Amino acid sequence: MISGFRDVTPQAIAELYDRRSERTAELLGGSIHFGYWPDPSEDASVAAASGHMTRLMTDALEVRPGDSVLDVGCGTGRPALRLARATGATVTGITLSGEQVRLASAAADAEGLADRVSFRIADAAELPFPPGSFDGAWLFESLLHMPDPRHVLRRIHDVLRPGARLAIANVVERAPLPAASRRALDTFCELNRIAAILPLADYPALLADAGLVVESVADVSDHSVPQTFRALCAALRTDGTEVPPEEREELRTLIDAMDRLTETPEVGYAIVVASKPRRPR
Repeated sequence: MISGFRDVTPQAIAELYDRRSERTAELLGGSIHFGYWPDPSEDASVAAASGHMTRLMTDALEVRPGDSVLDVGCGTGRPALRLARATGATVTGITLSGEQVRLASAAADAEGLADRVSFRIADAAELPFPPGSFDGAWLFESLLHMPDPRHVLRRIHDVLRPGARLAIANVVERAPLPAASRRALDTFCELNRIAAILPLADYPALLADAGLVVESVADVSDHSVPQTFRALCAALRTDGTEVPPEEREELRTLIDAMDRLTETPEVGYAIVVASKPRRPR
């Protein structure tokens, strides 16, 4: 584990997503990730914004029909299915959550894509694939769960073919946070089993250390963070689903933290694209 990271265990992450995935996906329009509003002032639905973010990530990978893509932290499978349908690629999604595998596999069956999109339990720190297995990979808000992101990125580097792209969508720190916002972010991380939110400035060195070359860094914070937090807080406050008594205080604490982060411009969101060199560096 890298110094300064929370020691989040695979078991804790699996338990969280086994418990929360289905309802969170419903609240966020089908996927478990932040949205992208092309016009930050537009009152678009979170489902539409989620689709926009997936398209940005799909475009970043530049994969073609017949290519194979690794989805590290696949959630309930919606981004992988959109990627496969838009590009003709085959997608292998991995997650620590058995419930996510169940939900994602059912979605692939329902959309007639089970022949090209599959899901399985696997740990990103111990990828069960031979070297050079994939033409692309993405981490859609999953790197933040990794106590040792350098190790994970090196393992992903190994399973990519030369010239393959890696796209990372993640919550980032744009600048040092004021104390009150730091407490809110720490609470958000603790309740979501997040190992760390990295400064955006750290990504080039992190990727270079894994043998990857940065292609682009896009800070999309103003199109994503406040809108997503507002939408999720509103949905949680009006959600009529019965919450177990032992989780009610945790939910109130989470909403309070996200309210604070809505007004914290130092917390941002970025899409970082890198590639594996065609020749050894």
